[in-house]
Amino acid sequence: MKHLLLTTIAAVVLVACRSPKPSGISINDAAVEAGNPLVFH
Repeated sequence: MKHLLLTTIAAVVLVACRSPKPSGISINDAAVEAGNPLVFH
């Protein structure tokens, strides 16, 4: 039972720690497209 618990915890940690895929848009382009008035052009 302890082995199953440790395996489950290890699987959750591995899934949570993987790096997300980069999106195809930069943060600046996203802010401009959103029409954020705080972004200076």
